[in-house]
Amino acid sequence: MTAKIKLNAASGGGSFSLQAPSSSANNRVMTLPDTADGTILTSTNPRSGNIIQVVQTVKKDSFSSTSSSFVDITGMSVTITPSSTSSKILVRFHLGCFNNGNNTSRAFVSILRGSTKIIDGNADTGHECTAAICTRSSDDNHIQIPVSGEFLDSPSTTSATTYKLQGSCGNDGGTMTLNRPNAPDAQSGNAASTITVMEVAA
Repeated sequence: MTAKIKLNAASGGGSFSLQAPSSSANNRVMTLPDTADGTILTSTNPRSGNIIQVVQTVKKDSFSSTSSSFVDITGMSVTITPSSTSSKILVRFHLGCFNNGNNTSRAFVSILRGSTKIIDGNADTGHECTAAICTRSSDDNHIQIPVSGEFLDSPSTTSATTYKLQGSCGNDGGTMTLNRPNAPDAQSGNAASTITVMEVAA
C-alpha cells in the first residue's frame, strides 16, 4: 500500500497530496527551510532566470555561397515553442569555421527570427550584420576562423518560432564557406557548427 497525505483547502478549493515512492527501496526525505517561507517551483511556475527548455541544431557538413545579399545558411536553423509570452529566448550560435576564399574579401553573418534580423549593428557605411570576418590574408583559401555569438530575444509568443543564420559576401565578391576552408586539403579541419535556443523564464 502506498502512503499518501492529502490536504484540502479550508475554503473548499483544490487539494494537495504528498505520496511516498511505490518501492520500499526508494526512501526520500523532504526538508523544509526553518529560516524563511518558500514556493515550490514547477515547469509551469519557474523562477525568473530558470531555463525551461533547450533546443539545438548541429551542422556537420559544409556550406558555401557567392551571394552579395544575405541568404539562409542551410542547416543553421532551430525551432522552439515558448511556454509563455513573457519568456525570453537566448539564441547562441557557434560556427566551427567561417571565411571568404578571396584574400581581400569579407564574410558576414546575421541572426534572424523568422525573416526578421534581431541583432545587427547600426546602419552606417558598410553592411549591418551580427558578426563579420575579414582576414586580408594572402592565403585565404586555407583560412579557418571560428565565430560565435548570442542574443537574448523577446519574441512575446507561444507559437513555434524559428531562429536561423544568414550569410553574405557583401560587395567584395569571393566565396563564403562554413565548416571547411575554401580549398580543403589533407590537413584541413572538418568543423561542426551549432545554433542553440534556450527558453528563459521572465
